[in-house]
Amino acid sequence: MAATTLERTACSRYRRHRIKIGARTLLPFTVGICAYNEEWNIGKLLDNIIHEQNLPHDAEILVVCSGCQDNTARIVQQIKKRDSRVRLIEEPVRLGKARAVNRILSEARGKNIIFISADVTPKPNCLMALVRAMDDSAIGISCGKPSPIRRGSASIRRVVETLWGFHNWQLERLNHRGILMHASEVFCIRSGMVYAIPENTINDDAYLAVATKDRGFKIKFVPDSQVDVYGPQTFSDYMMQRRRIIAGHFQIRRTTGKFSAYILYAIIVRPRLTLRLFVEYLATTGQIKGVLVLTLVETIANCMAALDVLRRKSYVVWRICRTTKTSQEL
Repeated sequence: MAATTLERTACSRYRRHRIKIGARTLLPFTVGICAYNEEWNIGKLLDNIIHEQNLPHDAEILVVCSGCQDNTARIVQQIKKRDSRVRLIEEPVRLGKARAVNRILSEARGKNIIFISADVTPKPNCLMALVRAMDDSAIGISCGKPSPIRRGSASIRRVVETLWGFHNWQLERLNHRGILMHASEVFCIRSGMVYAIPENTINDDAYLAVATKDRGFKIKFVPDSQVDVYGPQTFSDYMMQRRRIIAGHFQIRRTTGKFSAYILYAIIVRPRLTLRLFVEYLATTGQIKGVLVLTLVETIANCMAALDVLRRKSYVVWRICRTTKTSQEL
């Protein structure tokens, strides 16, 4: 993948940033968090990272608050006063997650950068398991294992749990075959692997995974790095979220010529392997009804995403799925 103008510009900015750091030793790693109106979870997330993840004293936690209209930045500022490892960058206007990701890529002082969503809860050892995986110099990205928190009606819960269940099943088996090309809700990337992503990127994690593989590095799935995610609690929110994510995969295919490892990609590129994984997953879990419903819902979501692409719908600043932004069961 040839470097884009954006990447070349960011590369120059990155070098200036490293020169500014001077002769100081780079920190072991940076935890990067992009946040928009996350007051409901950002305090709990930072407390978890500080007190339950066994971070070394010389790590840093970099939070980019983009156009937040609630108390997110204020909460981060309060925690920053108690722990000097926390850094806060406030952007007055929400310009899209890709811009916030680029800010972290250029400002991070760590040898590795852990990206974690602002609306999740990592299990103990989640972050350090990713860092340990990076000891292998052939690894460019290590990614964790997301699991949905059980909530919502039985029907939507079945779809969400089946989606994430097969997602993790697929990642683990692609990982064993050395053909994994995907990241997740929490992942660690080597600093300098990618200097910036295009500012219209929808799926930042998938873009970084494709770029990392294109540079000859491996991606490693780390099942010991577990994180709880708050899935959608209504079918309307599920469809809104999935069509955006799928449109993001189509975008990556159009801009890079490659697909990241998601379900439709797997069916198209490796139909035999995907069918075998489906059969193995069904035989192991017995989730026949869940898979059938998921297949129907995902087919509809893919069609809607394809229409979004044809209509050139922009997801640079996307609409928030309300039921994913609360810890309460609605």
